[in-house]
Amino acid sequence: MVELEDWYYRYSAWSFSKHRLWDLCKRAYYYRYIGIAMKESENLDIPQLKKLKDLNSRFALQGKLIHEVLENQIGQHYLGRGMSENGAKIQYTQRVEQYRKKAKETLIEYFNGETIDEKFFDLIRANGLDQISMFFGVIWPQLKDLEYLRHEKFDRFKVGNVEAIVKVDYISKTKDDKLVVSDWKTGADNEEYESDLQIGTYVLWAMENYEKEPEEIRSELIYLTTGVMRSYEFSVKQLEEIKRKIVEDFEIMNKTYDIDYFPPDPNPKKCLSCQFATVCPHSMAIEQLNR
Repeated sequence: MVELEDWYYRYSAWSFSKHRLWDLCKRAYYYRYIGIAMKESENLDIPQLKKLKDLNSRFALQGKLIHEVLENQIGQHYLGRGMSENGAKIQYTQRVEQYRKKAKETLIEYFNGETIDEKFFDLIRANGLDQISMFFGVIWPQLKDLEYLRHEKFDRFKVGNVEAIVKVDYISKTKDDKLVVSDWKTGADNEEYESDLQIGTYVLWAMENYEKEPEEIRSELIYLTTGVMRSYEFSVKQLEEIKRKIVEDFEIMNKTYDIDYFPPDPNPKKCLSCQFATVCPHSMAIEQLNR
């Protein structure tokens, strides 16, 4: 029988990122969330799993760094200090270069053996600077006069008997007391991303945290590539379906902690971008490298 550390049960919760990884590869989910919580294992190197989970995918790097930069700038706004587009761009460029220098140790694909591509870093540097310009030139002017409430903070709330974790990019309030839930997206504004589930979860959290009804909350995805602000409205029925999905997800994910319940789903391209490719016996990352 698998024995997990006490902290696993104390902090066990549903999150959108867990949902995404579960759908992507259940064995990767096992390594990421169950393996690192095991008290001991004859077959797994638990300290190694804990190190591997901190690797970042190069495909998510641009978004990660832009979120960091905007979090810092909005923090300045909260403190009553001026925001600086130039300062944001300097910070972003510095962070890109830090990852360029340590690509082999910090980025999944390069850690797994892919040849480091300098053009990749040049591209995300240029694209990221463009998106920061879009934020300061188009997006922020539409948000800055709203009342600031909070940004980029983790929070937990109950969905039935299940705890869920959220981290909303920006929460503000209009003069007529309507909540505005904003989430930045750095990908294309036509990407498939299960946005209803993610944004709907934020709305459920906002309803509980601020004691609001669905019609008192405006939720939006903001695409920094184009400046498009896509609004969402949820009915009570839709929100109930999202609640059902969260509870169902959590129950399925925690039905058992036997590794056989978490089958691998090997695919060369997917495996190359997996944090655990170097320890998973089913990994097909080498096939992708040899193409």
